[in-house]
Amino acid sequence: MRVLLVAYDYPPTQSPRALRWRYLSRELALAGHDVHVLVPDLGPLGIELPEHPGRVVLHRSFPGFYGWLVQSSNRRRSQAHCSVATASASRPEKTARLNWRGRLVDGLKRLAGLFLFPDVRGEWGPWARHALSRLLREVRPDVVITSHEPASTLPLGIEAQRQGFAWVADLGDPVCAAYTPPRWRRRAMALEAVVSARADHVFVTNQATKALLVERHGQRSDRCTVLPNGYDDRRASDPVPSEEQVPFDDGLLELVYAGRFYGYRDPAPLLQALASTPGVRLTLVVPDPPTGGAALAAAGDRLRILGPMAHEMVLDLLQRADVLVNFGDRGQRARTPAKLFEYFGIARPILHVHDASVSDAATDLLGSVQRGWLCDDDADALAAMLSNLLQMKQRGELQQGLELAPLPSYGHSSLGTELARILTLVAGRRQHDGGASLGHVRRDGSMNS
Repeated sequence: MRVLLVAYDYPPTQSPRALRWRYLSRELALAGHDVHVLVPDLGPLGIELPEHPGRVVLHRSFPGFYGWLVQSSNRRRSQAHCSVATASASRPEKTARLNWRGRLVDGLKRLAGLFLFPDVRGEWGPWARHALSRLLREVRPDVVITSHEPASTLPLGIEAQRQGFAWVADLGDPVCAAYTPPRWRRRAMALEAVVSARADHVFVTNQATKALLVERHGQRSDRCTVLPNGYDDRRASDPVPSEEQVPFDDGLLELVYAGRFYGYRDPAPLLQALASTPGVRLTLVVPDPPTGGAALAAAGDRLRILGPMAHEMVLDLLQRADVLVNFGDRGQRARTPAKLFEYFGIARPILHVHDASVSDAATDLLGSVQRGWLCDDDADALAAMLSNLLQMKQRGELQQGLELAPLPSYGHSSLGTELARILTLVAGRRQHDGGASLGHVRRDGSMNS
């Protein structure tokens, strides 16, 4: 089977979507399928991952003018990059500060995002469409997959389907989500409706998103599959050299969070709890560290902030922590953070910090497994929880009563098998139907019957 994946985020980009499709592409290749990946050329971004199997071919295209600036910046950073993270705590205000070039690029991003849907990444559209047309002629894929986000990849799937190719839409989040800017909500909802009605198959990462699509658009259940994020169950790399490891103190309860905050994950209550709980330290491996605020100052040396690290070093850090921290997504009921599934491949307890007054997909998932503890994002409740966990560690009981073995159903090898099965069915169904187009779809995602 020949698969064409259209993805804005793909290694070397460092994002959950990039990791998802890096490993799923590998699984398809290991199963004997040919995978072609259309991506914007954003330059090196410092991520270290295994080499592609021989059956995965990358096709890079011009990313647009803002993307070209990012590409140039990434190439300069790559030349000066030091891969070893320091173990000393960084000053947050210094970590987050941009130089004049960074401020210029960031300003252009915000300006362009006012006019481009869904944001500045939409500028890739014309060049991606040109490259897509060429690849459809040359590769003749059995199925085309579009990876969302961003939503600008979805019209490319619509175009491929219009030309008679099977199209599968992989949705991480709903197209119209709580964080969608008000100016784009109507357009995002219309595009989401087209995807639900027209895609040959839709993948979502949790049951809550599937239920939302059914409620909003009458999404056909038999053409929508929950394919969650996962972890690399084939990982068998050598350990990180001890001189490069971030050190831990056996006398402390060592917490680690590796991910992003995005603006809807609030670490402040946990930082406040740290300030009142001696013997506990939190290490953040984040590209968007929290800045300023009394909570940050109060945490003092009980908080250690590290910048982006090589993926293998992050996994090593997680494996040596006492407790892995996960933050609930405020206002994002249908979201399950991809990092949580990566945690499922590591034999460490999870502390999930969330708004206990609101049900969300991540809380429901963690409530169904004996993997750790749920705690309200209240400073007093968290301080009590941390104190209790510290005492449990001191008694040697921290992992008592928990089921910490990796969950095989979330391993990428298992997910890849299910992905290949469904893609084969979709490709076969399209061939049986003769590649007929399902109506005329305009370039902006709207359609005529």
